[in-house]
Amino acid sequence: MSDKLKKFFQKKKADVKFKRAGPGHRLDEGTAAAKTVAKQGETSRVCRIEPTDEAKQAAAAALARFESKKTTTGPLNISLAAIKSRARKELEAERKNVNQNIDTFTCSEEENTSVEVPGPLATSGIFFQCPMIGLEVLPQEEWHIKIEEFIKEQMKDDPILQSILLIQNCNHNRTKVEECIKLLVTYAENIIRNKDEEKYRKIRLTNKTFVEKVLPIKGAIEFLESIGFVKKKLIYQEREEDFLIFPEECLDNLASVQTTVDDLQSAERIQLVLDRNVQVLLPSQASTKVSLPPEFFIVSTAEIKAEYQKRTEKLESEMILKTKNMRMKEQNRYKSNYKYCLIRVKFPDCLILQGTFGVNEHLSDVLEFVKESVFDEQRPFKLRLSSGSTFDNEHENMTLSELNLVPTTVLLFTYDPPENNEEHPYLKDELMALVQ
Repeated sequence: MSDKLKKFFQKKKADVKFKRAGPGHRLDEGTAAAKTVAKQGETSRVCRIEPTDEAKQAAAAALARFESKKTTTGPLNISLAAIKSRARKELEAERKNVNQNIDTFTCSEEENTSVEVPGPLATSGIFFQCPMIGLEVLPQEEWHIKIEEFIKEQMKDDPILQSILLIQNCNHNRTKVEECIKLLVTYAENIIRNKDEEKYRKIRLTNKTFVEKVLPIKGAIEFLESIGFVKKKLIYQEREEDFLIFPEECLDNLASVQTTVDDLQSAERIQLVLDRNVQVLLPSQASTKVSLPPEFFIVSTAEIKAEYQKRTEKLESEMILKTKNMRMKEQNRYKSNYKYCLIRVKFPDCLILQGTFGVNEHLSDVLEFVKESVFDEQRPFKLRLSSGSTFDNEHENMTLSELNLVPTTVLLFTYDPPENNEEHPYLKDELMALVQ
């Protein structure tokens, strides 16, 4: 990757770190701040650990969503005593009604997503962050629009880098992108290796391969123009057609063309990060918000084709003798193609912490999410299933799909060793504020 492209990504990453660092302060504020903290420490219950940037972002995003959904039904009572009291009452009511079970989840029908989903949704959708661009939390489709606008604005004075970033980031069928890049590289390398042969310096715009593999890709035409190609009309089979021509005077810049081709093949993509969409629920809310939105299991045409291919391979593989472990691995591989899963963690004080994860994320990601959410981050804890089975260290590197936690599951939280002290809540204050 060229120095200019590297500097662009380094600068954007540095900007993100700067934004996450929070407001600045004067150098002489240290002593005064230390004294204030010391005085506060005498009356505070426990010395708190500063939450990580990711935890702050998750809490801020959840608070923003909560604020946008507020109604005028009256003031909200979020005192710890009121929350605990209501949670206990709801738990007692749950125990009396054997038909109510927090572990029950239902999913919308995969075959007909146009039918209205029964009951309140467990989550309002799938949201993402894009650290390189900003700290907003948006649906994936909105980020696609913002990323394209960002690239066009940031790189308006550099058409080469703009076209590279558009190709890599603004086309979402990666198979077609790779095919396009391969063809663009072929066009350029043919000129570099055969600069004296004119046929390699002409591309007919109505050529079937060009129309299918290059024309639909955003940034592809701009890339060819940025390395020297120009549009021109030529006679082809006794009629005039549009061509892209690489002029002779540009043959002196083939070293630059090679560098640009290398950049195209090695450019970084602007990554989206799945937002946890954190919620803290009372037992009654968790038992009613049980349906998943369609985004959890909608698959594209390409994914359907891939799934069909996998099933064909499965039928063929079943003809081969395999050990039990081999068959178990294959069962995990051919599971329903969910993209995301909803994890709920139930605490001893009856509150439920909810977060959204990708099915290929690991159990360690769930453990980290819970660790960043609890009041005492340093205290060891365990997560177990309602059946009583717990997760060991060997499970931490397994995916949520491999652990059969897809598409939804409820995990029970307990400190290791357990404690009976309930003077403070399990969750941090900023998360307790999310209780509705």
